[in-house]
Amino acid sequence: MRNRLSVFALLLFAPWLHGQTITGSITGTITDPSDLPIQGATVTLTHATTGAQRETVTDLRGGFLFTALEPGTYALSARQTGFKTLERSGIALAAAERLALGRIALAVGEVSEKLTVTAEAAVVQTASAERAGLVTFAQVDSIPIRGRNITSLVQLLPGVVLLSDSELLSRTFNFSVQGNNNQFNQVNLDGVPISQQDVQTPTISQDAVAQVKVLLTNYQAEYGRLSGANVQLISKSGTREFHGSAAYYKRHEQWNANNFFNNRLGRGKPVYRYNTWNYTFGGPVFIPERFNRNRDKLFFFWSQERWPLRTSDAAAQRTVPTELERNGDFSQSFDVNRALIVITDPTNRQPFPGNRIPAARLDANGIALLKVFPTPNFTDWNISRGNYNYVFLASRDNPISTQTLKLDYNINSNNLLFGTYTFSTEERTGAMGMGGFNSSNWPQMSRTTKRNGSALTLRYQRIFGPRLVNETTAGFTRFPENDVVPESELRRSQRDQIGYRLSQFVPSANPLNIIPEAVFGGIPNAANLAVERRMPQAANQGFATVVSSVSYTPPSHLVRAGVYFERAWRNSFNPSYFNGRFDFSRNPSNPQDTGYAYANAALGVFSSYTEDTRRIWYRMRSYSLEWFLQDTWKVTRRLTLDYGVRFYLTDPQYDAGNNISGFLPERYNSARRVMLLMPVRVGGARVAQHPLTGQTFPAAMIGAIAPGVGDPDNGLVVPANDPSIPRALAGDPGVRPAPRIGFALDPFGKGRTAIRGGFGLFYAYDQERQTSLFIGQAPLVRSPIIYYGTMSTLLSSSGSLFPPSVTTRDLSGNLPTTMNFSFSVQQDVGFGVVLDVGYVGSLGRHLWRQRDLNWIPFGANFRPENQDPSSPGSPLPSSFLRPFIGFASIPRVEYDATSNYHSMQVTANRRLSRGVQLGAAWTWSKSMDYGQGTNQNPGMISSQLPARWFYSLSNVDRTHNLKLNWVWDLPRIPLGAGLWNHLTGGWQISGIASFVSGPPTGVGWSTTYAVDITGTPTDSARIVVTGNPVLPKSERTFQRNFRTEVFQMPAVGTVGNAARTLLRQPGVNNWDLMLAKNFRFKERFRLQFRSELYNAFNHTQFSSFDTGARFERDGRQVNTNFGAFTAAADARKVQFALRLNF
Repeated sequence: MRNRLSVFALLLFAPWLHGQTITGSITGTITDPSDLPIQGATVTLTHATTGAQRETVTDLRGGFLFTALEPGTYALSARQTGFKTLERSGIALAAAERLALGRIALAVGEVSEKLTVTAEAAVVQTASAERAGLVTFAQVDSIPIRGRNITSLVQLLPGVVLLSDSELLSRTFNFSVQGNNNQFNQVNLDGVPISQQDVQTPTISQDAVAQVKVLLTNYQAEYGRLSGANVQLISKSGTREFHGSAAYYKRHEQWNANNFFNNRLGRGKPVYRYNTWNYTFGGPVFIPERFNRNRDKLFFFWSQERWPLRTSDAAAQRTVPTELERNGDFSQSFDVNRALIVITDPTNRQPFPGNRIPAARLDANGIALLKVFPTPNFTDWNISRGNYNYVFLASRDNPISTQTLKLDYNINSNNLLFGTYTFSTEERTGAMGMGGFNSSNWPQMSRTTKRNGSALTLRYQRIFGPRLVNETTAGFTRFPENDVVPESELRRSQRDQIGYRLSQFVPSANPLNIIPEAVFGGIPNAANLAVERRMPQAANQGFATVVSSVSYTPPSHLVRAGVYFERAWRNSFNPSYFNGRFDFSRNPSNPQDTGYAYANAALGVFSSYTEDTRRIWYRMRSYSLEWFLQDTWKVTRRLTLDYGVRFYLTDPQYDAGNNISGFLPERYNSARRVMLLMPVRVGGARVAQHPLTGQTFPAAMIGAIAPGVGDPDNGLVVPANDPSIPRALAGDPGVRPAPRIGFALDPFGKGRTAIRGGFGLFYAYDQERQTSLFIGQAPLVRSPIIYYGTMSTLLSSSGSLFPPSVTTRDLSGNLPTTMNFSFSVQQDVGFGVVLDVGYVGSLGRHLWRQRDLNWIPFGANFRPENQDPSSPGSPLPSSFLRPFIGFASIPRVEYDATSNYHSMQVTANRRLSRGVQLGAAWTWSKSMDYGQGTNQNPGMISSQLPARWFYSLSNVDRTHNLKLNWVWDLPRIPLGAGLWNHLTGGWQISGIASFVSGPPTGVGWSTTYAVDITGTPTDSARIVVTGNPVLPKSERTFQRNFRTEVFQMPAVGTVGNAARTLLRQPGVNNWDLMLAKNFRFKERFRLQFRSELYNAFNHTQFSSFDTGARFERDGRQVNTNFGAFTAAADARKVQFALRLNF
């Protein structure tokens, strides 16, 4: 595969290559007053802000076509002998738009005479078939977005469901388009991808973006990579004049309303403080009289935005060892009932005299761990009731910044160069709430996590003539994540620095000599010892892309062909117990237990210890190549056809460090299977026994792999050691063709009506996070457990291996596939409004899901032969009942799930004209799937229930989704001059109104007692539904949102009958408003004061209700909140801003 990709990669240097692009095209027909085509007319197109010009002549049909045009506003002139010169200004071209100007009639007269017209705001898409949406500059600039996340604006488009939004500038985006998984969407900056799955690598300031173009469905073959929406962010460019802005945004809880439930419970408003400032500056780069004298060659644009954030959690309480306890004196150690905790001597099972451990018996290493904790700072038992003795307030500094630099260089009329560099930083400094993999529950170690995302885009455009244009684009995106720990903080958790002298089994895995993790069960709110399990974290990921482009325009055609090449990587430590983990918890089964966790540590007695046998630094790599050929054929003046095919060739992501492993059922040999330590009774005590030798072990080791019997690696595969297994544990998908076809018909030839339709096949191959599921597993890494030992004898002990859980996947080589199709009608209804009504569908095939290969049959726990001989009335542990003995669960990722989405979509849009821009998008849809989940956590289905039991409404389904948006420059009230003009003029109002159905939900259940319903731990029973649970709206109350009486507990031996989703949580009824006052002074300066109100009318929007039934033994449902509202969306929040533009 690698050689094949290398060969194809050489094609990148061929001159005809093409990949996805942000440039658009403008087409039209020049006619005389009798509507006859004019051949040979000269048509000139001029970019309004840079002055760049393109020129062509009309063909036999009077048609002209400009390709590879930068997004922006253009002016067009047409001239021909015998006719007046026509000049048309204000032609707005969006990214990747195919703009049809229709028929342009020249008037009879002299060329020296000019006829000037202004382009209409309404644009009917008569030249292309794809479903696409545009977020204009006016919307980007004026629509209120609380977290200033530019991708949040895609919610304005049809078929888009915004699943969640962020309070601050965020790298992640969470929206679904046409029922697709949100991880199938991609975000591009100036034509180059800057996202992987649902993570946008660098953050982008809203003020750095000129417009957002979203290709929604069945778009042309030149666009690919993933199968969801293709979001094109177009950065702002400099112009001939210097322009800039500076702004400050502030949010504070004093301006907010309080949440419904806070009011209900008598709580005050939580702290809510955000301060944001940004500025932009752009213009020409010139040296007077030397370079760029006309200011039409080189331009720059710079943007910076900063969020100086500091957050604090509510006060937290923990229990830490007292000064006496950390010296072995437990004479003042009491439980929550104020009873003395008696410390037992393991050697004679008698209390230590005076409840003090003799100094000679103390374990220096255990004492060293206890002394890591701070001393108690809260000793008022009347308040703590013995549940804690240490109080702290965790805070975090979280400054965020993002910078963007854009350069546009018009080398000459035939050569253009563009470059964009975006760099964002996010630093989190604190000891808790830092994310990652595990950490202590108190401020053990403060660290700074640095996440710096960057993206560099270089694009070169070569115009060979009016019919041939070439573009070449290179992009490099990188996202490193590093932890910086101050030396003083590090020393507090290093073995040699605290006096901890005990080594470990794999010292090389712990180069910083970090102390082991430790837990202290049995102590209320006990503080633990832990650090980030990837420490020292120095991860990085990114991808490099190369794209080249050409457009050839023979008469009536626009032919494009090309290639897209991408190399992606991801390097990181796999989370592990690299430093070891002690469990000092109280455990009556431990023969050396003292009865108190701190005393166990002081004596060096532990309940268990585990340490991974290996630490893995993985190096994910993948290569992808796509190429295509497409043609846009203007069959007649009224009919345009789009057709083409894109080919996908991908090398599934693998680990260059050869750390991938999995399980293949066909490789499992029953003759080589291991045996497990059996439960037996010896002398009245329950113990584990070797099935062959009869040797006994502590009961905690029941179910462990019996030493010396069978092969623990039975069925496991390591691709690096087996040439017959693909190195990525994934089959070779080969070359996958993806045809695209569409049409656009102007039935009346007036450019005011369009009938459009199309079909497209798309693949998704970005599975880098999914591949990490197969890293760090058996047999490459084991986690042996040592039970009931002492720290002094730890290194001379050997651990026991228990059946591991191993994740694997099928080797089919299938790729998640999406088929999109649509049929719609567009109509210019006047007043600058375009109405679009259409059917849009999407079918997902070969989507991911999981299934446990090592499932236990229904009723297995009830069978006589499966009963535990040492515990009457109880079944054997599950590890004895699985078909593949020696393993716990074996989730297999499979690519055979499906999804189906059907919708009617209606939009009405008016682009900004005369101070008014309006937009409405209504989607009436149904989306169903098997519960996909994410690529790193695919939805799990049963191995023994019919798959149809899991097919239900998807989590992204919203029956109705209506979004209204507007920008309105309020007219001045003409009642006077002077001060009155200043007071009544310059007002603007904008906003978003959202009316969205709630998400589907299922109903869960639990009991107040222990009961086994299905007889298997691998499949739980569903609740029993005896009738329609949906309650008419007129009967719903705060406490009762559905018919709770129709739900019953399933009987033992049954599996229930409820669907995966059968109710719908509350929906959204929300208005976000912005009111701004603009003050103009000194011609070029505009000062704007704006107030933004989110949930402006403070409408209580309940967001969820309790769906968890709880049953008593007699079948009574006893959860009093079952069916009641449990949460509400944010109450009104307010942001004020001051902004200067020039």
